[in-house]
Amino acid sequence: MDNLFFVYNNIKYFVEYIDKKMNIFKFYNGEKTKLTGVEEENIKTLLNSKDSYIYDSEILTNLIKGNIQIENKEYVLSYLQWLEKIIPEDCRSNLYRNIKDLKYMKKLDAYSSNNKSYSSGYPVVAEYNTKTNSLNIDEKSISELWQVAQTTDNPQEFYFKHYARVLSHELNHMASSNYNYETDISLCGFDKYPTDDISEHNRGLTEGFTEIISSAGLSNSIDSSSNYYIEASFINQLFQIIGTESFVRAYFSNLGVAPMQEELYKIIEDYNKSFQLFRDIETYFDVKDFCDEQNIVGNIQLTLLEYLDKKLDSILDYFHVDEIRRILSIYENMIITPEKIREMGKNPQQFYNVVESVNKFKSMKNRYELFINDSLKSMEK
Repeated sequence: MDNLFFVYNNIKYFVEYIDKKMNIFKFYNGEKTKLTGVEEENIKTLLNSKDSYIYDSEILTNLIKGNIQIENKEYVLSYLQWLEKIIPEDCRSNLYRNIKDLKYMKKLDAYSSNNKSYSSGYPVVAEYNTKTNSLNIDEKSISELWQVAQTTDNPQEFYFKHYARVLSHELNHMASSNYNYETDISLCGFDKYPTDDISEHNRGLTEGFTEIISSAGLSNSIDSSSNYYIEASFINQLFQIIGTESFVRAYFSNLGVAPMQEELYKIIEDYNKSFQLFRDIETYFDVKDFCDEQNIVGNIQLTLLEYLDKKLDSILDYFHVDEIRRILSIYENMIITPEKIREMGKNPQQFYNVVESVNKFKSMKNRYELFINDSLKSMEK
């Protein structure tokens, strides 16, 4: 598999993990070269959020249609009652503790100074702050959403559904967060901040899984315009390999990625491989908004397919035929393809190894289908 890379300001950067530390090099005069001190500092600044105790969602308004008032406690209660049911009983302490004094407010200037632009519409901008246990909505973006809603056939419905999606996302963050006042450490989902252990940086996984839960709670599917569509797709692929239980428990109990690594180890006995996989997912999350070309998405999918192949091979007998076909059918809908990248408004040609990963899946699927068909024929004789 190719070395992990991304292109930023026409410079190609390579990412390697040596002794569980991130190392970044650049391609210069045809060779892989160490960064200068200033270059390294600039790149690492880009890769790390200064406010990593704040978990934000930016959902595009063309996805959702609806109307809900921020003071509508009935909706909050209804959603949290659904959420409570999917959280194991021994993992609900964050939910119960935080909901007692959750601060719920509108903010006039949460992100308005960032001058962000969105090609697909106006965002509703929201954040959950683990330190203050507050869910804040940018009032300016709410006003913009209402104005956009007036151009639709059903403004109330448009406004309601969009606002509901954002609100549910932030409530999930609230239900999976734990801030320690003595250590000043924030835990949210799979992520920890601050920490020097890069294996505890899992913002991408946290946002992707949060988006999956929000969609499930609202009986929606995740649209390709979601800001966390690719991260959620990686997790959905992992669901077909190791199931959902380890994700649910780790997310709501702040256990990091160790439970998922244990499940992956049962398939391929190599902790370094799963470590690299989760670091690659985090690297994609860190660079996705500013890099031009990259092979990160393709490399991640190629790694996931190695696990999938081993998983299917371990259950390859007549009694698991339906299970194998079910997994392959679902997985095919979850994999990132050039078509999906195009739907996101991005150029598929800048995503190296994605085509290779799609072709690898198709070859794998054909191989298993052929084996299954031959096995069924022999059983009939």
